[in-house]
Amino acid sequence: MASYFSYFPDIDYVSRTTDRSSSNETIRVKNIFKRPKLRDDFGSVATAFSDYMIVGDERPDQTAEAAYGDPRYDWVILTTNNIVNYHEQWPLNSVDFQNYIIEKYGSESALENVHHYDTELFMDQKARLVVPEGLRVDSNFDCSYLDDTLQAEISFAGETLNATSTVDNVGTVKDANGDQILSSNVFAVSNYQYEVNENDAKRRIRVLKKDYLDVYLSDMRRIMKYKPSSDYVTKSLKKVFNPRLSGS
Repeated sequence: MASYFSYFPDIDYVSRTTDRSSSNETIRVKNIFKRPKLRDDFGSVATAFSDYMIVGDERPDQTAEAAYGDPRYDWVILTTNNIVNYHEQWPLNSVDFQNYIIEKYGSESALENVHHYDTELFMDQKARLVVPEGLRVDSNFDCSYLDDTLQAEISFAGETLNATSTVDNVGTVKDANGDQILSSNVFAVSNYQYEVNENDAKRRIRVLKKDYLDVYLSDMRRIMKYKPSSDYVTKSLKKVFNPRLSGS
């Protein structure tokens, strides 16, 4: 199996080594500025992919092992999901996640502070949607509507919560005095739960089915070839204009 960078074409780069034989000496290096992208028509073929949920501290190489029987296809997992920054786009493992949230919020106690408020699902008497679930709002958000069954104005409202409210890991909301807030049409999301949700959202990816793997690899070989130009040498090599600023 070819490694990821073996698909990359080369460039003739002016040598900067101290033991070069002349100022015109070049070295052949990989063109890391060239990046593959899943072609649009391929990406839109739903049958080519399976939905996949990253579990626990799973790494891309482990996902590749499960999907293709070879961990060295980890780059296929990343490129087919357009992941260019592994540390920001792949879910953090448990240790890195804990370190990240403590560094971001400053202390474990700060993790219980309210990050924001979300609405609960609210339907009218005819099961028509009035307020969707998960709408981010202020703590005292309210709205009213006319219920044609009850012939009355119905109010949907949250309680007045504030920045000193806290919410623990089981969703218990308390005010600044430590008293529990029992009812509200909006619910508080703690800093901790917000970060868990954000990290978990990265766990939903698509995995290219094994039957399509050879097609994808063939595409990689094709799109990584150079087209004729003034710098063209071969399909896998081009010259780069890179004059020296000083010295020989």
